[in-house]
Amino acid sequence: MIDWVTARLPLRHFPINNGGVMKYSAEGSVEWQVPCKLQVQGSHESSIQIRSDGELDSQGRASEILFSGNPSKFLQGHNVFGSDDLVALMRDVYPIICGYLEITPELVDVKKVKEGDYPLILVDINQSFELPHRRDVLSWLRAAEYKSKTRHGRPQMKGGTLYFGKHSRRWAIKIYSKGEEIEAPKHQLPEALFETLIPKWADNKLRIELRLMKKELAKIGILTAKDMTPDVAQNIYNSYLRKIEMNQQIALSTETQHSLPLRLQGTYMLWRSGVDLRHSMPKSSFYRQRKELYAHGIDITLRQDCLDQSNVIPLVRVLEAKPASIPLWAIEQKLVHRSASM
Repeated sequence: MIDWVTARLPLRHFPINNGGVMKYSAEGSVEWQVPCKLQVQGSHESSIQIRSDGELDSQGRASEILFSGNPSKFLQGHNVFGSDDLVALMRDVYPIICGYLEITPELVDVKKVKEGDYPLILVDINQSFELPHRRDVLSWLRAAEYKSKTRHGRPQMKGGTLYFGKHSRRWAIKIYSKGEEIEAPKHQLPEALFETLIPKWADNKLRIELRLMKKELAKIGILTAKDMTPDVAQNIYNSYLRKIEMNQQIALSTETQHSLPLRLQGTYMLWRSGVDLRHSMPKSSFYRQRKELYAHGIDITLRQDCLDQSNVIPLVRVLEAKPASIPLWAIEQKLVHRSASM
């Protein structure tokens, strides 16, 4: 889906007055000044930012507005899933902005927005991949932190998010647990949407997000919004995903492990990996936990003769998997922008 977008939308208007930031020289002259961005509220209190941009005409009107924000979240109230159609998203955001500014756009500007004929400066493209449980998503992230790399080198982990090229001016990838993100204060899902099936759907999803900045967009020939069609966006996304090198394996949790009390899970995992627990645990602990695990159909006196590989997968297989599709109930309940269901 299309996530964050920065673009210059054509809109002839008198400059927005929302204050600004200036730098003065030691002599007192203005060296530069930048107008402050104006926030426009959207669905479920989500917002985007705009400011006047472009050249001024003879009447003192600016030719463009600089748009920065998440069109999917602005229209839907969330970005758990959404549309791949950048042009359609921006086309539907545009009249809301015009209405907020109380401006009737010129037909030539409306035509350009409908066709996607305006500069694209930055865009985020993301997909969600499904793993059995959230704990598997977190395990994958921990393993990938040490067992993966791109031309940017090893990734950085910060606040539960894995970054490749975090400070790059061209492109970057970040990977995180979508289930955890929508519970965090900064990105928390609106209260009304917690009553839907969205939190359950997001719980076991690994979100992989590609950010393309101006220099990289120019390099790959994406100059305007119309260049970023849904098919092109998918192909570009896949090509950058393949830049992540990983060949190590990760053990996913099993349904049995997931249902066990936390105090027994470590013992169960050691047993599954082939450890003879009778010689690695105090006798009293062994028989106490044997009794508890036996109630779950597990007999740790029967040693596993070899490493159980049934829940081990290559890290890269997740990246090669088909992204999780938008659930039908989300379309029926109108929890996703209409361009995503066309």
